[in-house]
Amino acid sequence: MKRIGIILNRWKANYKDYPLYGFKTDLIEFLRKYDINVLAIPILFENDINSEFKAIKDVIDLCDGIIIPGGAYIHDIDYEIVKYLYKENKPTLGICLGMQIMGKTFNNKVRNEIEGNNHNKTDKYVHNIYIKKDSKLYEIIKEETIKVNSRHKRYIPYTNLDISAYSEDNIPEAIEDKSKRFFLGVQWHPESLIDDTYSDRLFSAFIESL
Repeated sequence: MKRIGIILNRWKANYKDYPLYGFKTDLIEFLRKYDINVLAIPILFENDINSEFKAIKDVIDLCDGIIIPGGAYIHDIDYEIVKYLYKENKPTLGICLGMQIMGKTFNNKVRNEIEGNNHNKTDKYVHNIYIKKDSKLYEIIKEETIKVNSRHKRYIPYTNLDISAYSEDNIPEAIEDKSKRFFLGVQWHPESLIDDTYSDRLFSAFIESL
C-alpha cells in the first residue's frame, strides 16, 4: 500500500487566537477511492529553518508521493520542501496555492491579484481551460479543453516550469516538468469534483506514478 503525504497549510481562521493548519476534507474523500495511506505533514515553525526542514524531510522520506493542497499562506519553508521534492524526483501534485508555491519556487517572486471575481466562485464549473497538446497534463486528461472549478484570487504570471494550461483570460492553470516522474500543479480544485472524469484521471495518474 502506497503512502501519500499532505503538507498542512495555515488557514485564515483561528481557534481562540491560535492559527489553524490543515486542508479541506474533500481531498480525503477523493483519496479514499484508492488503496493508499495518508500522512499529514505539519509545518513546525521552529526558530531554526534547517532544523524544521529536517523534521519535515524525515516524514517526506516515508512517503511515496506528496500533495501540496490549497490554503491561505506561503511560508519560506514551502520553497525548501518543493526544492527537495524536485531534487528527489518525488511524485508531487500541487493544488491551487500548492501550484503557486511550485511555480514561485522556480524563478517567480510575484503573485498578481485577479481583477473581478471570475476565478473565485462556488459554482461546480466556472470556466474552460485550454491544455497544450505536448504536455504531460494532456497525456493524462486526453482533451484540449475542459471545464473546471475556480476558487482563487491571485495567480502566478510566469515560472521556469512549463505552463501546460491557460484559462480563457490567459491565467496559467497548470504547470509541470515532464522530465520528472510526476511534478504537476493545477490552479483549480479537482478534489472537489469527485464525480468528474478528468479529476479522476488526474489523481489516478498521480497514484500510478508512485
